[in-house]
Amino acid sequence: MRRCSPPCTAAAVAALFLAATSPAPALVRMNDGKDQLFVNASLTAAWDSNIFASAEGDGDFITTYGLSLDYQRRAGLIGVNATAAFDVGRFDEFNGEDFANPNLRLELTKDAGRTTGSFTLGAQRESRADSAVNIRTESWNYDAALNLKYPVIERYSLSGNVGYGLRDYQDNSFLVDLETYSTAMDLFYVYTSQRDLLGGYRLRVSETSADTTFYDHAFTLGLSGKILPKLNGTIRGGYQFREAQGGLSDAYQSWTSAVSATWSVNKRLTVTGQLSKDFSTTASNTSVDTFTGNVEAQYAFSAKTSVTASVGGGINEFLGELGAGREDTFFTYNVAFNYTMNERFRCSLGYTYFHNWSTLSTSDFERHSVSLNVTSRF
Repeated sequence: MRRCSPPCTAAAVAALFLAATSPAPALVRMNDGKDQLFVNASLTAAWDSNIFASAEGDGDFITTYGLSLDYQRRAGLIGVNATAAFDVGRFDEFNGEDFANPNLRLELTKDAGRTTGSFTLGAQRESRADSAVNIRTESWNYDAALNLKYPVIERYSLSGNVGYGLRDYQDNSFLVDLETYSTAMDLFYVYTSQRDLLGGYRLRVSETSADTTFYDHAFTLGLSGKILPKLNGTIRGGYQFREAQGGLSDAYQSWTSAVSATWSVNKRLTVTGQLSKDFSTTASNTSVDTFTGNVEAQYAFSAKTSVTASVGGGINEFLGELGAGREDTFFTYNVAFNYTMNERFRCSLGYTYFHNWSTLSTSDFERHSVSLNVTSRF
């Protein structure tokens, strides 16, 4: 099979551009426009200086081709969003890292009536560089979630969710699979017409193929809606603890938080900030106390052109005997220039820098990446 060279990539970009500017209908509409079908094609050409996310990692040029079929239905009480996608990635030198990844997703939504919510179901094959284990991994990821919200009385409402997730690695000689069950309940109180107070509890049970079970309990309080003038979002924080049983018998406790807020500076500039602290489990069966944050700004020069810039960082503390006292601190920033010709053609050119400082020498690395992405919707 002949691999696609840079000239071949340029030809593919040109083909997408010509297709997007052709007079053919942009989408298929059925049932008086209540059912819509979209076809999306994408091409990404990228240089990654460290494709393995490790101190000894090498760089490569990667070309990714994507094709997806999106279905939307807006009729009756239940809305439907369904996607069937397929991505093919080709490495210029490290051919053994080539991938072909399908992605299937289904979402059912109910936005009207007393009880509102959504149900999601997904299956995806993923190829990625995992900085926790410093290798490229391949896995099948499955997930399902049910989210509901119900107003109890005038000022009080309840929201709840149950979820399931499975990360099934293709190589189990070193990596452990992770199966997760979760449930959560929140009580909302209408404090003013623009903001709600909330309190909640979350239980998450994670089982690994190394015969270890983790029980995570989190209790949080927060605020949702208008935080300050022009600043909207959700702030929540509280206390969490983790218990491990089976292959491990450890216990940890810490504070937890989940913050997401957007500041609309003016019509052209918006700034979004996120902050998160939570327990997680790595592919090597290690508990991690993760604290991350980032700020992203988007400025629109016109209706067609914009620039996005972000900066972020965090600390990953690897816990217990398997963690061996490891601690990672990372910093990252990104800048991207975006152009939207119309609903059928978009492109972006971006650069990302990532630096991970670690007490484990293998995990102490830098990573630079430059990518050009072109997307067309038919």
